[in-house]
Amino acid sequence: MPNKFSEYLKLRKARKRLKELFKAACYRYDCDRDILSETDCTTLNGIIEEAESVCKQGADEITEFVDRNCSVVDRMNPLQNKTARSIRSFLDILAVAFGVAFGIRALYLQPFKIPTGSMQPTLFGIHYVDRAGLEKHGSSLSRFLIPLTSPRAYLKVQQDGELSRSYKAKNSLFSENTQINIGGVDYVLPGNFGNIYRYMDCMKDQYQKGEVLCDGWLVTGDHLFVERVSIYFRGIKRGDVAVFNTENIVSENQPLGGYYYIKRIVGLPGDTIRIDGNILKIRKKGETEFQIAAKLHPGFAKTDSMKGGYHGHIADGILADGQEVTVPKNHYFALGDNTSNSLDGRHWGFIPRRNMIGLAVNVFWPVTRRWGFVDTLDPIDEPTRLPYSMEIQ
Repeated sequence: MPNKFSEYLKLRKARKRLKELFKAACYRYDCDRDILSETDCTTLNGIIEEAESVCKQGADEITEFVDRNCSVVDRMNPLQNKTARSIRSFLDILAVAFGVAFGIRALYLQPFKIPTGSMQPTLFGIHYVDRAGLEKHGSSLSRFLIPLTSPRAYLKVQQDGELSRSYKAKNSLFSENTQINIGGVDYVLPGNFGNIYRYMDCMKDQYQKGEVLCDGWLVTGDHLFVERVSIYFRGIKRGDVAVFNTENIVSENQPLGGYYYIKRIVGLPGDTIRIDGNILKIRKKGETEFQIAAKLHPGFAKTDSMKGGYHGHIADGILADGQEVTVPKNHYFALGDNTSNSLDGRHWGFIPRRNMIGLAVNVFWPVTRRWGFVDTLDPIDEPTRLPYSMEIQ
Protein backbone atom coordinates (compact mmCIF):
# COMPACT_ATOMS: atom_id res chain seq x y z
CA MET A 1 0.00 0.00 0.00
CA PRO A 2 2.75 2.52 0.84
CA ASN A 3 4.47 1.65 -2.43
CA LYS A 4 1.28 2.32 -4.40
CA PHE A 5 0.81 5.65 -2.64
CA SER A 6 4.40 6.75 -3.27
CA GLU A 7 4.05 5.71 -6.90
CA TYR A 8 0.87 7.77 -7.10
CA LEU A 9 2.65 10.84 -5.66
CA LYS A 10 5.58 10.33 -8.02
CA LEU A 11 3.24 10.10 -11.02
CA ARG A 12 1.25 13.11 -9.87
CA LYS A 13 4.44 15.17 -9.53
CA ALA A 14 5.67 14.06 -12.95
CA ARG A 15 2.36 14.93 -14.62
CA LYS A 16 2.40 18.36 -12.96
CA ARG A 17 5.85 19.03 -14.44
CA LEU A 18 4.60 17.78 -17.80
CA LYS A 19 1.64 20.13 -17.62
CA GLU A 20 3.93 23.08 -16.93
CA LEU A 21 6.12 22.12 -19.88
CA PHE A 22 3.07 21.70 -22.12
CA LYS A 23 1.69 25.13 -21.14
CA ALA A 24 5.08 26.77 -21.67
CA ALA A 25 5.43 25.24 -25.14
CA CYS A 26 1.86 26.16 -26.13
CA TYR A 27 2.26 29.68 -24.80
CA ARG A 28 5.49 30.23 -26.70
CA TYR A 29 4.03 28.83 -29.92
CA ASP A 30 0.71 30.73 -29.74
CA CYS A 31 2.24 34.09 -28.78
CA ASP A 32 5.41 34.16 -30.84
CA ARG A 33 5.13 31.81 -33.79
CA ASP A 34 5.23 34.83 -36.11
CA ILE A 35 8.76 35.67 -34.90
CA LEU A 36 10.10 32.14 -34.32
CA SER A 37 12.14 30.33 -36.93
CA GLU A 38 10.51 27.52 -38.88
CA THR A 39 12.75 25.03 -37.07
CA ASP A 40 11.69 26.29 -33.63
CA CYS A 41 8.01 26.13 -34.61
CA THR A 42 8.42 22.53 -35.77
CA THR A 43 10.26 21.62 -32.55
CA LEU A 44 7.54 23.16 -30.36
CA ASN A 45 4.80 21.41 -32.31
CA GLY A 46 6.59 18.12 -31.82
CA ILE A 47 6.91 18.65 -28.05
CA ILE A 48 3.22 19.59 -27.78
CA GLU A 49 2.04 16.55 -29.73
CA GLU A 50 4.36 14.14 -27.90
CA ALA A 51 3.39 15.56 -24.48
CA GLU A 52 -0.23 14.57 -25.09
CA SER A 53 0.74 10.94 -25.64
CA VAL A 54 3.46 10.80 -22.93
CA CYS A 55 0.86 11.87 -20.36
CA LYS A 56 -0.59 8.35 -20.42
CA GLN A 57 2.75 6.70 -19.63
CA GLY A 58 4.46 6.04 -16.31
CA ALA A 59 6.27 8.48 -14.01
CA ASP A 60 9.75 7.55 -15.23
CA GLU A 61 8.88 8.04 -18.90
CA ILE A 62 7.19 11.36 -18.18
CA THR A 63 10.15 12.58 -16.09
CA GLU A 64 12.62 11.58 -18.77
CA PHE A 65 10.56 13.46 -21.42
CA VAL A 66 10.30 16.59 -19.29
CA ASP A 67 14.01 16.61 -18.41
CA ARG A 68 14.92 16.19 -22.05
CA ASN A 69 12.71 19.00 -23.36
CA CYS A 70 12.79 21.58 -20.58
CA SER A 71 16.06 23.08 -21.78
CA VAL A 72 14.70 23.21 -25.35
CA VAL A 73 11.64 25.24 -24.34
CA ASP A 74 13.71 27.34 -21.90
CA ARG A 75 15.97 28.34 -24.76
CA MET A 76 13.05 29.59 -26.83
CA ASN A 77 10.87 30.91 -24.00
CA PRO A 78 12.41 33.50 -21.67
CA LEU A 79 9.15 33.55 -19.71
CA GLN A 80 9.35 29.97 -18.56
CA ASN A 81 8.91 31.17 -14.99
CA LYS A 82 5.28 30.68 -13.96
CA THR A 83 4.96 34.09 -12.29
CA ALA A 84 6.43 35.85 -15.31
CA ARG A 85 4.05 33.99 -17.62
CA SER A 86 1.10 34.92 -15.44
CA ILE A 87 2.09 38.60 -15.46
CA ARG A 88 2.53 38.58 -19.22
CA SER A 89 -0.83 36.82 -19.69
CA PHE A 90 -2.51 39.43 -17.51
CA LEU A 91 -0.90 42.26 -19.46
CA ASP A 92 -1.98 40.67 -22.74
CA ILE A 93 -5.57 40.43 -21.50
CA LEU A 94 -5.42 44.01 -20.24
CA ALA A 95 -4.14 45.24 -23.59
CA VAL A 96 -6.95 43.45 -25.42
CA ALA A 97 -9.55 44.79 -22.97
CA PHE A 98 -8.31 48.35 -23.41
CA GLY A 99 -8.26 47.89 -27.16
CA VAL A 100 -11.86 46.68 -27.18
CA ALA A 101 -12.97 49.44 -24.80
CA PHE A 102 -11.34 52.21 -26.82
CA GLY A 103 -12.62 50.66 -30.02
CA ILE A 104 -16.19 50.69 -28.68
CA ARG A 105 -15.70 54.26 -27.48
CA ALA A 106 -14.34 55.43 -30.82
CA LEU A 107 -16.81 53.58 -33.02
CA TYR A 108 -20.02 53.17 -31.06
CA LEU A 109 -20.49 54.47 -27.50
CA GLN A 110 -18.78 57.53 -26.08
CA PRO A 111 -19.27 58.87 -22.54
CA PHE A 112 -20.01 62.54 -21.99
CA LYS A 113 -20.63 64.75 -18.98
CA ILE A 114 -23.17 67.59 -19.05
CA PRO A 115 -21.48 70.68 -17.56
CA THR A 116 -24.26 73.29 -17.84
CA GLY A 117 -28.01 73.62 -17.40
CA SER A 118 -28.81 74.39 -21.04
CA MET A 119 -30.86 71.17 -21.41
CA GLN A 120 -32.54 71.36 -18.01
CA PRO A 121 -34.70 69.67 -16.89
CA THR A 122 -34.22 66.99 -19.59
CA LEU A 123 -30.55 66.77 -18.61
CA PHE A 124 -28.79 68.51 -15.75
CA GLY A 125 -25.38 70.11 -15.61
CA ILE A 126 -23.53 70.77 -12.36
CA HIS A 127 -26.22 71.93 -9.94
CA TYR A 128 -27.19 72.40 -6.33
CA VAL A 129 -29.62 69.93 -4.77
CA ASP A 130 -31.45 71.19 -1.71
CA ARG A 131 -31.82 68.78 1.22
CA ALA A 132 -35.55 69.46 1.59
CA GLY A 133 -36.11 69.07 -2.14
CA LEU A 134 -34.19 65.78 -2.22
CA GLU A 135 -36.17 64.39 0.71
CA LYS A 136 -39.43 65.43 -0.93
CA HIS A 137 -38.81 64.45 -4.56
CA GLY A 138 -35.81 62.09 -4.56
CA SER A 139 -35.96 58.30 -4.68
CA SER A 140 -34.63 56.25 -1.77
CA LEU A 141 -31.57 55.39 -3.86
CA SER A 142 -30.78 59.01 -4.76
CA ARG A 143 -31.30 60.07 -1.12
CA PHE A 144 -28.69 57.48 -0.19
CA LEU A 145 -26.16 58.06 -2.99
CA ILE A 146 -26.12 61.85 -3.42
CA PRO A 147 -24.81 62.60 0.09
CA LEU A 148 -22.14 59.91 -0.35
CA THR A 149 -20.90 61.06 -3.76
CA SER A 150 -21.41 64.84 -3.79
CA PRO A 151 -19.65 67.75 -2.02
CA ARG A 152 -21.62 69.20 0.89
CA ALA A 153 -23.01 72.68 0.28
CA TYR A 154 -24.01 74.08 3.68
CA LEU A 155 -23.76 77.66 4.89
CA LYS A 156 -25.13 79.05 8.17
CA VAL A 157 -24.59 82.78 8.53
CA GLN A 158 -22.37 83.69 11.49
CA GLN A 159 -22.72 87.48 11.36
CA ASP A 160 -25.44 89.94 10.28
CA GLY A 161 -24.56 91.66 7.05
CA GLU A 162 -24.74 92.04 3.30
CA LEU A 163 -23.87 89.36 0.76
CA SER A 164 -20.92 90.63 -1.22
CA ARG A 165 -21.27 90.20 -4.98
CA SER A 166 -17.50 89.83 -5.34
CA TYR A 167 -16.87 86.08 -5.50
CA LYS A 168 -13.38 84.60 -5.37
CA ALA A 169 -12.36 81.28 -6.87
CA LYS A 170 -10.84 78.91 -4.29
CA ASN A 171 -10.04 75.94 -6.47
CA SER A 172 -8.42 72.79 -5.14
CA LEU A 173 -6.66 70.12 -7.17
CA PHE A 174 -9.87 68.17 -7.82
CA SER A 175 -12.72 70.68 -7.47
CA GLU A 176 -13.92 74.21 -8.09
CA ASN A 177 -14.91 76.23 -5.05
CA THR A 178 -16.03 79.81 -4.44
CA GLN A 179 -15.29 82.10 -1.51
CA ILE A 180 -18.10 84.49 -0.62
CA ASN A 181 -18.42 87.11 2.11
CA ILE A 182 -21.41 87.94 4.29
CA GLY A 183 -21.08 90.65 6.92
CA GLY A 184 -17.29 90.54 6.76
CA VAL A 185 -17.09 86.76 7.28
CA ASP A 186 -15.66 84.56 4.52
CA TYR A 187 -17.31 81.26 3.57
CA VAL A 188 -16.35 78.63 0.98
CA LEU A 189 -18.94 76.70 -1.04
CA PRO A 190 -18.32 74.07 -3.73
CA GLY A 191 -18.81 75.09 -7.35
CA ASN A 192 -19.31 78.44 -9.03
CA PHE A 193 -21.53 80.43 -6.66
CA GLY A 194 -22.85 82.89 -9.23
CA ASN A 195 -23.92 80.15 -11.66
CA ILE A 196 -25.05 77.33 -9.40
CA TYR A 197 -26.84 78.98 -6.48
CA ARG A 198 -28.50 81.89 -8.26
CA TYR A 199 -31.94 80.26 -8.52
CA MET A 200 -32.22 79.49 -4.82
CA ASP A 201 -35.37 80.88 -3.23
CA CYS A 202 -33.42 82.12 -0.20
CA MET A 203 -30.94 84.15 -2.28
CA LYS A 204 -31.06 87.81 -1.13
CA ASP A 205 -28.81 90.74 -0.28
CA GLN A 206 -29.09 90.94 3.52
CA TYR A 207 -28.76 88.07 6.01
CA GLN A 208 -29.22 87.71 9.75
CA LYS A 209 -27.01 85.67 12.03
CA GLY A 210 -28.26 82.07 12.19
CA GLU A 211 -29.94 82.08 8.76
CA VAL A 212 -29.14 79.14 6.48
CA LEU A 213 -28.23 80.27 2.98
CA CYS A 214 -28.00 76.72 1.62
CA ASP A 215 -28.29 73.19 2.98
CA GLY A 216 -27.70 70.54 0.34
CA TRP A 217 -25.11 69.12 -2.05
CA LEU A 218 -23.36 70.08 -5.27
CA VAL A 219 -24.15 67.33 -7.79
CA THR A 220 -21.95 66.81 -10.83
CA GLY A 221 -23.61 66.97 -14.21
CA ASP A 222 -25.40 64.03 -15.75
CA HIS A 223 -23.01 61.47 -17.22
CA LEU A 224 -24.38 59.79 -20.33
CA PHE A 225 -23.47 57.55 -23.23
CA VAL A 226 -23.72 58.89 -26.77
CA GLU A 227 -24.34 56.37 -29.53
CA ARG A 228 -22.36 57.26 -32.66
CA VAL A 229 -23.49 54.79 -35.33
CA SER A 230 -27.22 55.11 -36.00
CA ILE A 231 -27.02 58.66 -37.39
CA TYR A 232 -25.35 57.16 -40.46
CA PHE A 233 -28.32 54.82 -41.07
CA ARG A 234 -31.45 56.51 -39.70
CA GLY A 235 -30.17 60.05 -40.22
CA ILE A 236 -30.75 62.90 -37.77
CA LYS A 237 -34.37 63.64 -36.95
CA ARG A 238 -36.22 66.63 -35.67
CA GLY A 239 -36.41 66.43 -31.86
CA ASP A 240 -33.28 64.28 -31.38
CA VAL A 241 -31.06 65.09 -28.41
CA ALA A 242 -27.69 65.14 -30.14
CA VAL A 243 -24.02 65.81 -29.39
CA PHE A 244 -21.86 67.73 -31.86
CA ASN A 245 -18.48 69.41 -31.91
CA THR A 246 -18.07 73.17 -32.21
CA GLU A 247 -15.43 73.36 -34.94
CA ASN A 248 -15.95 76.50 -37.06
CA ILE A 249 -18.96 77.53 -34.93
CA VAL A 250 -18.59 81.04 -33.53
CA SER A 251 -20.88 83.04 -31.24
CA GLU A 252 -20.85 86.83 -31.39
CA ASN A 253 -22.26 87.03 -27.84
CA GLN A 254 -19.71 84.98 -25.92
CA PRO A 255 -17.07 82.29 -26.54
CA LEU A 256 -18.38 78.75 -26.73
CA GLY A 257 -17.65 76.92 -23.50
CA GLY A 258 -16.28 73.65 -24.85
CA TYR A 259 -15.49 71.44 -27.83
CA TYR A 260 -18.63 69.31 -27.45
CA TYR A 261 -22.19 70.61 -27.08
CA ILE A 262 -25.48 68.82 -26.53
CA LYS A 263 -28.77 70.30 -27.74
CA ARG A 264 -32.13 69.28 -29.19
CA ILE A 265 -32.30 69.28 -32.99
CA VAL A 266 -35.01 71.74 -34.01
CA GLY A 267 -34.52 72.30 -37.71
CA LEU A 268 -33.53 69.97 -40.56
CA PRO A 269 -32.11 71.18 -43.89
CA GLY A 270 -34.74 73.34 -45.59
CA ASP A 271 -36.84 73.93 -42.44
CA THR A 272 -37.79 77.47 -41.47
CA ILE A 273 -37.87 78.25 -37.73
CA ARG A 274 -39.51 80.99 -35.68
CA ILE A 275 -40.58 81.64 -32.07
CA ASP A 276 -43.89 83.37 -31.39
CA GLY A 277 -44.86 84.09 -27.79
CA ASN A 278 -42.46 81.45 -26.40
CA ILE A 279 -43.94 78.87 -28.80
CA LEU A 280 -41.56 77.24 -31.28
CA LYS A 281 -42.93 76.94 -34.80
CA ILE A 282 -41.50 75.06 -37.77
CA ARG A 283 -42.28 75.19 -41.48
CA LYS A 284 -41.01 72.02 -43.05
CA LYS A 285 -39.11 72.06 -46.31
CA GLY A 286 -41.55 72.28 -49.22
CA GLU A 287 -44.54 73.31 -47.09
CA THR A 288 -46.21 76.73 -46.93
CA GLU A 289 -47.60 76.79 -43.37
CA PHE A 290 -45.87 76.85 -39.99
CA GLN A 291 -46.75 74.13 -37.48
CA ILE A 292 -46.40 74.27 -33.72
CA ALA A 293 -43.30 72.19 -32.93
CA ALA A 294 -45.10 70.44 -30.05
CA LYS A 295 -47.20 68.61 -32.66
CA LEU A 296 -44.10 67.30 -34.43
CA HIS A 297 -42.19 65.72 -31.52
CA PRO A 298 -43.01 65.00 -27.84
CA GLY A 299 -39.76 66.69 -26.77
CA PHE A 300 -41.09 70.04 -27.95
CA ALA A 301 -44.41 69.34 -26.22
CA LYS A 302 -42.55 68.92 -22.92
CA THR A 303 -40.75 72.21 -23.41
CA ASP A 304 -44.05 74.02 -24.00
CA SER A 305 -45.82 72.29 -21.08
CA MET A 306 -44.80 74.90 -18.46
CA LYS A 307 -44.42 72.05 -15.97
CA GLY A 308 -41.51 70.75 -13.90
CA GLY A 309 -39.09 73.47 -14.99
CA TYR A 310 -39.95 73.55 -18.71
CA HIS A 311 -40.83 77.10 -19.75
CA GLY A 312 -41.23 77.29 -23.52
CA HIS A 313 -38.72 78.86 -25.89
CA ILE A 314 -37.25 82.32 -25.39
CA ALA A 315 -37.10 84.47 -28.54
CA ASP A 316 -33.57 85.84 -28.81
CA GLY A 317 -30.68 86.40 -31.18
CA ILE A 318 -31.47 85.48 -34.77
CA LEU A 319 -34.82 84.17 -33.52
CA ALA A 320 -35.84 87.38 -31.76
CA ASP A 321 -39.55 88.29 -31.95
CA GLY A 322 -40.75 88.42 -35.53
CA GLN A 323 -37.62 86.87 -37.03
CA GLU A 324 -37.22 83.51 -38.71
CA VAL A 325 -34.35 81.47 -40.14
CA THR A 326 -34.14 78.82 -42.84
CA VAL A 327 -31.70 75.94 -42.33
CA PRO A 328 -29.24 75.59 -45.24
CA LYS A 329 -28.36 72.32 -46.97
CA ASN A 330 -26.22 69.87 -44.95
CA HIS A 331 -26.80 71.86 -41.76
CA TYR A 332 -29.02 71.61 -38.68
CA PHE A 333 -30.48 74.07 -36.18
CA ALA A 334 -30.48 73.26 -32.45
CA LEU A 335 -31.81 74.78 -29.23
CA GLY A 336 -31.39 73.92 -25.57
CA ASP A 337 -34.52 72.83 -23.71
CA ASN A 338 -33.68 75.56 -21.18
CA THR A 339 -33.53 78.50 -23.60
CA SER A 340 -33.42 81.03 -20.75
CA ASN A 341 -29.90 79.72 -20.01
CA SER A 342 -28.62 78.24 -23.26
CA LEU A 343 -25.99 79.34 -25.76
CA ASP A 344 -27.47 77.72 -28.86
CA GLY A 345 -28.45 78.22 -32.48
CA ARG A 346 -30.12 81.54 -31.71
CA HIS A 347 -26.63 82.92 -31.05
CA TRP A 348 -24.32 80.99 -33.37
CA GLY A 349 -26.51 79.76 -36.21
CA PHE A 350 -26.30 76.34 -37.80
CA ILE A 351 -24.43 73.06 -37.21
CA PRO A 352 -22.63 71.56 -40.22
CA ARG A 353 -23.51 67.90 -40.82
CA ARG A 354 -19.85 66.91 -40.46
CA ASN A 355 -19.86 68.20 -36.85
CA MET A 356 -22.49 65.74 -35.63
CA ILE A 357 -21.14 63.13 -33.18
CA GLY A 358 -24.17 61.05 -32.17
CA LEU A 359 -27.36 60.71 -30.16
CA ALA A 360 -27.71 60.81 -26.37
CA VAL A 361 -28.76 57.32 -25.27
CA ASN A 362 -28.82 56.94 -21.50
CA VAL A 363 -27.76 58.61 -18.28
CA PHE A 364 -25.57 56.23 -16.27
CA TRP A 365 -24.70 58.61 -13.42
CA PRO A 366 -25.90 59.98 -11.05
CA VAL A 367 -28.80 57.77 -9.97
CA THR A 368 -31.66 60.25 -10.05
CA ARG A 369 -35.06 60.48 -11.66
CA ARG A 370 -33.27 60.95 -15.00
CA TRP A 371 -31.23 57.73 -14.70
CA GLY A 372 -31.83 55.51 -17.71
CA PHE A 373 -32.81 56.29 -21.30
CA VAL A 374 -32.63 59.97 -22.24
CA ASP A 375 -35.73 62.02 -23.01
CA THR A 376 -38.32 59.40 -22.07
CA LEU A 377 -39.79 61.04 -18.94
CA ASP A 378 -42.85 63.24 -18.75
CA PRO A 379 -42.42 66.56 -16.94
CA ILE A 380 -42.91 66.57 -13.17
CA ASP A 381 -46.54 67.50 -12.61
CA GLU A 382 -45.79 70.82 -10.93
CA PRO A 383 -46.19 74.26 -12.53
CA THR A 384 -42.91 75.89 -13.50
CA ARG A 385 -41.91 78.92 -11.47
CA LEU A 386 -39.66 81.49 -13.08
CA PRO A 387 -36.90 81.65 -12.20
CA TYR A 388 -37.60 78.01 -11.49
CA SER A 389 -36.76 76.48 -8.11
CA MET A 390 -34.33 73.60 -7.76
CA GLU A 391 -36.71 72.17 -5.17
CA ILE A 392 -39.27 71.60 -7.91
CA GLN A 393 -36.60 69.84 -9.97
